[in-house]
Amino acid sequence: MTRTLFLFDVDGTLTQSRKIITPTMLEFMKDLSSRVTVGIVGGSDEAKIVEQLDGHTEIAEYMFSENGLVAKQNGNIIEKTNIIDKLGDKTIQKFINFCLGYMSKIELPVKRGTFIEFRNGMINVCPVGRSCTQAERDQFDVYDKVHKIREKFIAAIEAEYPDLGM
Repeated sequence: MTRTLFLFDVDGTLTQSRKIITPTMLEFMKDLSSRVTVGIVGGSDEAKIVEQLDGHTEIAEYMFSENGLVAKQNGNIIEKTNIIDKLGDKTIQKFINFCLGYMSKIELPVKRGTFIEFRNGMINVCPVGRSCTQAERDQFDVYDKVHKIREKFIAAIEAEYPDLGM
């Protein structure tokens, strides 16, 4: 017998970006998961996904966090891959140092903390800081559309590391 797995992304599908699941969506997912196999997919780590699901991990048999590099079935790890295995600590440290140096020279309307967040499958680089409020995130988005902060940053990373495929 073949099984079909219904996969749902967190941000922008089950929830608004970085928000908690609504009661309506939660009820829908509970009903659906009682009839079919459900999996949750997200770029964030498991703790952030669980927070957005308001702790309701029972709505999915599978959870693929950190862009699928940490795979769990019923809470048990079935596969885990780490970016360190691919790039190595020396390259990662050089990359982080480059990013921190670049960001230290950017002038923005506001800057908050946690500019680099290391995950198993990616390094989240945030010029405004991951600890900014939603209003500050929105303000940065408007500012970025005009000043192209992220576009220029990505171009600088690609120029600095042409062989990494970033």
